[in-house]
Amino acid sequence: MNQSNCQHESLKRNALTGAGARLIRPLLVTMATVMVLAACATTTGGGSSSVVDRAEKRWTALIAGDFQSAYDYYSPGFRSSRSLGDFELSMRLRKVQVAGVEYVDHQCEAERCTVNFLARYKVASPVPGIEVWEGKSSLEERWIRTDGEWWFLPDD
Repeated sequence: MNQSNCQHESLKRNALTGAGARLIRPLLVTMATVMVLAACATTTGGGSSSVVDRAEKRWTALIAGDFQSAYDYYSPGFRSSRSLGDFELSMRLRKVQVAGVEYVDHQCEAERCTVNFLARYKVASPVPGIEVWEGKSSLEERWIRTDGEWWFLPDD
């Protein structure tokens, strides 16, 4: 990705402004399992289509509330440090709920990839007088390949 595209992505990430943004930004940051900042990289192939497939399947499971299936896409290191029960509880308690994602692109280097999505989200009662706040935000996810398989690597 060239510098112009990186700057464009930065502008998209900073698109939320005003009072609503002060409420939404901290909540989005807490979505550490889905929001990972990564440097711009170049696409080199090497089975990158399978990483996109796995990333989309993880999101499908998360949005459907199938936390067992979603958990299975997280890196072995993450799963060794966080039980399925703890993972499920943390997902259910999130104030920001992702309602849908749209694949944008991905960049891969050897054993790691960044997969980019545009996410639609909802936040219940963020501002008095508004029942649900809806918005969109770009997401960057970090995936690593271990033993020939792609795994989601959350930022926390």
